[in-house]
Amino acid sequence: MPEKKNLVPFPRSAKKRKQVLRQAESLKLRRLTRLRSLVGWLLLISIVLFSAVNFTLFAPSSLRQTFQIIANALGPNAERDGVIDYPTQSATVVRPAGSSLAVVDDEALHILQLGDVSQQKTALSYASPVIDTNNNYVLVYDRGAYDFSFCSTLTQLFSLKLTSPIRTASIGSGDNFVVVTDETGYKSAVTVYSASSREEDHHIWRWRTPDYYVQDAALSPSGTHLCALVFQQNGAQLESSLQFFDMDAGEVRASVNLGAVVGYTVQWLDDSNVVAISDKAAFTAHRRGEQTSHTTYTASDLLGFAFDTDSYILAQRSWSGDARATITRYDKSGEAKASLDLPSAPESLSYAGGQLGVLTTSGLYVYNNSLRPDWKCTSAGAAQRVMLTEDGGAWLFYSKYAQRVTKSSALSEDFTDDSTLV
Repeated sequence: MPEKKNLVPFPRSAKKRKQVLRQAESLKLRRLTRLRSLVGWLLLISIVLFSAVNFTLFAPSSLRQTFQIIANALGPNAERDGVIDYPTQSATVVRPAGSSLAVVDDEALHILQLGDVSQQKTALSYASPVIDTNNNYVLVYDRGAYDFSFCSTLTQLFSLKLTSPIRTASIGSGDNFVVVTDETGYKSAVTVYSASSREEDHHIWRWRTPDYYVQDAALSPSGTHLCALVFQQNGAQLESSLQFFDMDAGEVRASVNLGAVVGYTVQWLDDSNVVAISDKAAFTAHRRGEQTSHTTYTASDLLGFAFDTDSYILAQRSWSGDARATITRYDKSGEAKASLDLPSAPESLSYAGGQLGVLTTSGLYVYNNSLRPDWKCTSAGAAQRVMLTEDGGAWLFYSKYAQRVTKSSALSEDFTDDSTLV
């Protein structure tokens, strides 16, 4: 006869079951019970900490927004021809922010997604609003006035009213940004703010100068360096220069003299090299204080410029043969790498993700990093402006709406011959 097994009834009470498991003869079973209990407590603590840090996600407005996003994304009008209508049928400034679109009108800042999805609406009343963005954050400031607002793509993080008027501002690669003001008692001030700063006004670095007027300033990709494009009166002439700083110090670490030019903007091409555009020349420089190139032109011949992560392009007027404009791509040392002749001046230029977008009255034409034809969208001739994104797509901006197009869009086609560009 088979040996009779001892059957132990398992308690119905959860408390008693846990007690039996903890006192089991098997060491493996006792360890597994303790591990399961530990994992459960860790999960509970994680949920509590997440809820405490992100409590705004569970506010009624955030929950309604989440349900709206899901409903609109699954609705029949989702991603309708890649079009986003401006909420008030007009926009003062528009700029991509990651996969979203930041739109400022007379009433508010709107963060919009394809499919009629509104991620955020923040009330603003700026007379001269300007937007700068990166993939995750949006900076809006009132040029010549005192206010700015810093937002993620989901909510406003903070806003400030300064005591000095804002000349310009630009966002870094993370949650840091720099604001240039006309400071009382000084000629200019440059302040770096951060959403993570514990200061009451969120500033993390400041430089005030009684000697220079600051035309523009930019943070390096790592956020550890800053370059300011400045000018001062030298007799009857204005003399411009680049001033380099490290974020762990308040004094100038290096300087590059640019001569008697009027600076427009400065941009980092990597964590060590910058390009400065002026009315008469484009300069590249290293943050050690070395000028690495100098490309001259006349002010009336400069048609436009644009920057990518490690290179930049200049568009100039041309009268060579049938060309009426020439676009040249330069690397971070200022060396010309490719050029493109156009039979007409471009209406708008954009350079991102190794692609150049040229908007003309006959449509959008996109070129690769060697400035060779890639794809085009001839229905875009009525667009006012184009902005390419790092993923290879483009936003076309019209008076009442914006449209997203890519190489694979139904409106796009292969582009192998630029002789059709007029």
